[in-house]
This record gives sequence, structure tokens and C-alpha cells, in this order.
Amino acid sequence: MQIRLTVLRPRAGAGLPASATDVLVTAPVGTALGALSVALAGAVGVRGPRSATHVHLYAGSERIDDRTPLGHPPLLDGAVLALGEPDPQALAAPGEAVTELRVVGGPDAGGVHRLHGRQVRLGRSSEADVPLDDPDVSRLHLALQLAADGSVTVHDLGSTNGTLLDGSVLGEEPRPLPVGALLRLGESTVTLAASSGPARATTPDGLGHLQVGPAATAVRPAAASAEQPAPPAAAAPSRTRSLLSRTLGRPTTPAPAAPDASQEQLRVRDRQAAALRERFPDPAALLLTALGPGPRLWERVPAHPDALTVRLGTGDLPGGPGTAPGTLLPAVPVTVDLTACHSLGLTGPRERVLGLARAVLAQLAVLHPPSGLSVVVVGADGRLPAEQRAEDWSWALWLPHLRPMRGQDCRLLFGLDATQAEQRLGELLDTEEPLGATLLLVDGDVGSPEARAALARVLRSDVRVVCLAETTAQLPAGLGAVAELTGEVATQLTLRAGGEPVEGVALDAVSRPWAERLARALAPLRESAPVSRGPIPEALRLLDLLELDTVTPAKVSARWEGLPSTTGTATALLGTTRDDLCTVDLAGPESPHLLVGGARGSGKSELLRTLIASLAVSERPDRLSLLLIGGQGPSLAACAELPHVTALVDAAADPRQAMLTAEALLDELTHREELFHGRSFASWYAGQALSAKVVSPRGSAPAGAPAAPPAAIATVTAPPPRLVVVVDDYEALLAPHSPAGRPLARALAAVAQRGGRLGVHLVATTGHPEQTADTELDEAAQWRIALRSDHPADSDLLIHVDDAAAVADTTPGRGYLRRPDGAVLAFQTARITGRIPRTATLRPTVVALDVTQLGTPPTRRPVRELGNGPTDLALLASALQRAAAD
Repeated sequence: MQIRLTVLRPRAGAGLPASATDVLVTAPVGTALGALSVALAGAVGVRGPRSATHVHLYAGSERIDDRTPLGHPPLLDGAVLALGEPDPQALAAPGEAVTELRVVGGPDAGGVHRLHGRQVRLGRSSEADVPLDDPDVSRLHLALQLAADGSVTVHDLGSTNGTLLDGSVLGEEPRPLPVGALLRLGESTVTLAASSGPARATTPDGLGHLQVGPAATAVRPAAASAEQPAPPAAAAPSRTRSLLSRTLGRPTTPAPAAPDASQEQLRVRDRQAAALRERFPDPAALLLTALGPGPRLWERVPAHPDALTVRLGTGDLPGGPGTAPGTLLPAVPVTVDLTACHSLGLTGPRERVLGLARAVLAQLAVLHPPSGLSVVVVGADGRLPAEQRAEDWSWALWLPHLRPMRGQDCRLLFGLDATQAEQRLGELLDTEEPLGATLLLVDGDVGSPEARAALARVLRSDVRVVCLAETTAQLPAGLGAVAELTGEVATQLTLRAGGEPVEGVALDAVSRPWAERLARALAPLRESAPVSRGPIPEALRLLDLLELDTVTPAKVSARWEGLPSTTGTATALLGTTRDDLCTVDLAGPESPHLLVGGARGSGKSELLRTLIASLAVSERPDRLSLLLIGGQGPSLAACAELPHVTALVDAAADPRQAMLTAEALLDELTHREELFHGRSFASWYAGQALSAKVVSPRGSAPAGAPAAPPAAIATVTAPPPRLVVVVDDYEALLAPHSPAGRPLARALAAVAQRGGRLGVHLVATTGHPEQTADTELDEAAQWRIALRSDHPADSDLLIHVDDAAAVADTTPGRGYLRRPDGAVLAFQTARITGRIPRTATLRPTVVALDVTQLGTPPTRRPVRELGNGPTDLALLASALQRAAAD
């Protein structure tokens, strides 16, 4: 398990800020904070007592118990831990206040301020209660008065550029400030709002993340209607030429409504303006959505009508149908549709452009799920010091959208030097199967001629690109839209998108601390049902997929105790597909049997061992029995110690045992048919009391002893368990030189024909699909798997497509599952016979994160199997035996 944390060093003195260090913690699941405390203190240079009991860590103002396990709240990905004292900068959740003041637009947008006391002053000075980094705002610009009854009044403090309240000039006499009214001071817009509503439900996964549940109420953009204007996007810039005007140094005054506008038309204007502001949320609303998390988190899935549409600022735009001619909608969002224009350039003074770029990237991350949008940040401009490039983009390392989900060889999708930039751009060009949209953000020059040529090719691809530069001439050629910062202090922008420019837009920009706070809020969040998990892994451990990283009888017993009191299950977890876990349900109504094929060395036997182990975990031994048959060798011998296994038969080595097993199988089918009186296993089993008694021990006859039929199928007790017959090398039983195999093959054919409705299932592998074609099993098995095949025809015989012939021989266990409904899914088999990874036994480590190196291939801890230790299968068998005996 790996989790990123930030540790704050104790302050050197009163009023001084605490220095922070970002760290990567690697530890086994369940590690307590106390095991890491000394290492976390050392990461910030504090060398105190070696005992963890003397190291105190705080999350906000609360001290964290040393017994708190890593990966559980508050020790989540992105958490800030203060060493030795509470975090002096910890902010309480904005929703705790009854009323909030939100900065919804301007060069320092996004702030959410809880209103307390009697007076709140806004201004550019550090003495202001709500400071704004806006050059057009006076040092102390205006003041809010809070009454005991909750009402709020506002008055100007004699500012240089004045204040507007919903478009009218505000004087020094107090006026009521209703919720939702817009206050314009300088280029900034603030509004009074009620506190945020309830947050979305989240569930900790114990690995440092929170699974985000569905929204309680779906929030969708207002539907287009006869009275609603089209979104103010770059796709149609010619509708408005000059959005704003400056008069006598005063703030923007919206054009009045048309003289003949009726009250109904004015109401329509206000509704249209409100709908656009709701449709394209402001930075303050985005921050609250991330912190909640709110109901609009990740709402813009690929099919959303506003997917990849970004808000750049606000302006006064023409009203839609239903308003009087000449009416302008005041202070509504101005947007760019990246789906339509593909690429966007942002130019102007660097600090202002970075603020606008942060706002663009933040809204994309809040509104688009990581499964639907991948973000790549390239900042390799050699004209800037490496430390500055890293500092400018360090906040983005917390965004989950920068995780490499397509096999990229890096920790995060950063390109902060020329080598990294070439690697990231090359990966974008090499992507053959895009999984969702990709956004590339390029800060300045990409660092090398090779990277510039690659960027030119990326701009011609389906990747959406946002480029930053100080001048338009420094941007790459051929961008679909360009937003150039204008005005004396670069707080407005002009938008060009192929037509006449859209001028005078009041930009939305956010600070780096604001962006980091938002990104940290998103860092631990994960989609509860992700659309895609990226590429299929090359190697998997079954115990990890079963969430049994530590195998104990108690964990197994807890699973069995939670099973429903119905017919026994027979669901096997085999591995993972690209999108989900790969499972086969033999007890379902679709098909009771499974046929597996593949070339030599493709992983057939390991797949069977994985299936057997997974079935054993999924059901109690008294409700599920396993009969294992090897057609030409003891390939399944490692599974013999599982308590569910009633017999292990090696047909090649023990022909007599094979013949007795054939007889016992036929007797079993006959007995069940007589017992069920024409009913199916499921209908007969319904309502029957299940025995808790564990079946008798099992095993093959010892050497030299008379062979006996398997215990669980020679003498059947009522109610009988489900029986899964697992056969490796099925075609060997069909060979003419195998006289003992032929009777067993006939018995297996009867199982394929009659066993499904009797609760007897057949799973078999074949290395020669042409030899098993048209057999009873081939006709009955609707669950079918093709691992790597030597010939396309073999793959086609198994899964009716030839895809398995293209599987590389370097990935054993990779194959395709054909479901009973005809769907074919690529998957990777999980391994069960490997030994415990050495990393599971290593002590926790704490390593400082270097932002400049996050785009390089990660240094991996060596993962080697314990050569003299037990296999995962042996550990599982021991735990299952003890659980069955309890």
C-alpha cells in the first residue's frame, strides 16, 4: 500500500509559517500510525526520541491516535499531518457556517469565507477580513454588517473604483445584501450564499481512498428551451464583440434592459442568467463540490452535453428567446468548448496566466471523472528554473486525473524536463485504445526540437490541448482558440476562435493555495464503479483480489457465515478484465459448465488452480465439493489439501482409480435423479435445511492400498452439496491409447449432458480444441475461455473469434472469456501458486516526494518470492482447513 501525505514541521516561532514536506509512505495494509511516527518526523528533519509514543501527529486540530491504521480516515491520500502541535492553518469546513461569502469571479476567485462577528471588510490590504488579490480593488474597499437576526447590509468604504450591487452603484450608505445578489468590486465578483447542503456518501477502502457513492439528487444542466440562450462558448464568438466596457475607471456597468422590456421579459432575463451560472459553476462552487464532495462531483461523463467545456470568465451576453431585443444577461459565464475547438491557448503575464490555467484545470478535474478524463502536464521550458517549474505545478500532483492509467512508466503524468516531456508526448502518440478523453496542458516551450515535433502531431490528434505562453507569437501554430489577457493589469481577456474577437471578458483566476486545497480534497476520492481501470495488468495475485492479503481462518469463517441459506454458490473469481473483476458463475441459469483451451505454457493449469481456490473461498465445504482429475499428470496436486476436495485422480498414473471414479460419477448422477424426482437441484434444494457438518476427509488411495471411489460421491448424504468436477488435459482422456480414460470420458460426457440441472458441474481444459470439438462438453459449455492459442482456428473453436491467437507468450494467463450471452472479454488470470511477495514483509518506509522526478520511471522495491516459504495456495488451504474444523 502506498499513500502520499504532507508533514508540517513545528513552527520556529509565533506567527511564522510551518514548513511542509510531501512524502510517499509504503507499508503493508493495516500498519498503524505508531509504526510510522518516527519516520514521518524524520522526513521533516526532526530527530527526536526513537519511541513513537513521544511523536504526536495532528490532523487539523485533532491529535491522531497512534493505533489508527494507515489508509483509514484521517490517514488518507493527500492528508496533511502537523507534527507536535495542531495545524495553525487548518480550516474548518465551509458548510459549518450559516452564511458564506463566496468570491465567484475575478483574478482571485474561489474563496469561501464564513461570516462571523459584526463587520467584515473586503479589500486588497492584508488588514482586510477578506483580502482579494485584485489590483482594481482598494486596500479597504467595502464592508458588510452582520445583524443578530442574520440579515446583512453592505456599504462602500470610499473606494477608488467603486462598487456595484446587482448593476447599480453602491454608495457609503448601507444597503441590504440579499442572498444571491452580485457585488462587483474591481474585477472581482462576490455573492452571499447559504451554507452548502449535505455531502455525497463516501466509503473508506482501507487503502487511503474514499469510494464516492452516487449523488442523492442528480444535478443536471438546465435543458435548452425556447427562452434559454445558447452557451457563451468559443464555438460562436461572433454573437458578441465587446462584452464589457470601462467607464471613468468605475467597475463594469451592465447595459440596461431595453426600454420596452416588460416585467416578464426581465424575469426571463434573470432566469436565463441564473441558468447559465448554474450550468457552468464558478470557482467557489467548484471548491465546495470537491470538499463535500458535492452532488455535482464528476457529473460530466463523456456523454454529458457540456463535457470538456471550460469557463474562462464572465461577461454581459445577449439574452435568448423571451427577452426584449438588446437585453444583456449580466455577468454570465464565457466558455470554450474543447470538444469543438480541440485546442486553446492562454497568453499574458505569467502569474495571471497560471491563475487562469489553474482555474481551467481545476474545473475539469472537479466536473469530469478520472475514468473519463486523463490529464497530462508538461512544463519543460528551459528558460525557467527547474525549481520554479516544479513549484508552479506541484499542486496538481494531488489530482487523481494525473495517475498513469494506461501503463505509462511514471508515477504521475508530469513532464517537467525535456526527457519527461518527450516521454509523455510519445505516449500520447502511441495510444491505440484511448480510454476516455485526454487533456494535455503545455506550459511554455516543450524543451527540445523532438518534443516540438511531437507536440505538433499531438495537436492533430484527438487529444485536447491547452498551451500557455506570455505572447501569442510563442504559442504553437494552429490552435483552435486563443484567450489573451488584456487590460492595464491583465484582469480581462480577449477570446479569438476563428472569427472576430470577443473582448473584455472578466477572467476567472485562482491562487496556488486554493488550487492545492481543491486538489487535496480530490486526492483520496475514487469512483465506486469506475468506467475503466485502464490496461489489463500483466500479473495478479488472487489473494489480493479476494481481499485476503493476510489469510486467517477468522476471515474465511466470516465470509462463510455471511452466505445466504440457499443453494450453494459456485462462483469463481479468475482475475480482472480491463473494466472489472473476471468471474464465472457455474450455478447461474446461463450455463453450468466451463471449457478452457490454450497452447502449451499459456497458463491453463494455473487457471484451474486459481478457479479451485476461488471456489473454495466462496462456499463452505458442506455445500460445495470438488473432484479433481488430471488427464496426464498430477498438475492439480497442489490443491489436494483444500477441505472441499473429495478426491484427486491421476488418470494416467492410476487407471483403476480412474475407472472407479467413472463408475462413481455415473452412480452420483443416478442417485441425484432419483432423489430429486424429476426436479432440478435448485428447486429441490429450496427450503431444505442445510447441514453444518463438514464432509469427511478426502484424498486418493495410498500407494499399494486397494483403490476406493471418492468419499463424497460414493456415498451421498442428503442434502447433497454442489459438485464441481475439474479436469486438466481433457483431450488426454479421449486418446485411443488411454483405455482407462475412455470410461472416465464417457462419465464426464454424462455430466455435461445431465449434471447441470443436478448440481454437478464440469470444468475442463484442452490443449487441442480440435480434439474436443463436437463433444458433449463442447456443446454444453456456454462459459468458454481461450488463453494464448497457437493458431487462429483454435481460438475460433473455443470462443468463436480468433483474438487469442494474438496473445503474447510473455503473458501467461492472458486470454479471453466468452460469456453465455456471447460477450467476449479480455482478462488476466490471477496467480495462486506464487509465494508471499517479499515486500509484504518489509518494514514501512517514508520517502520525500520530489516533484521533478514524478514523471520519471518509479524506483520499485524489489518484489521477489520467498523461495523457501509456503505458497499462497498452501497458506489458503491451511486457513480453510482450520475454518472448516471450527
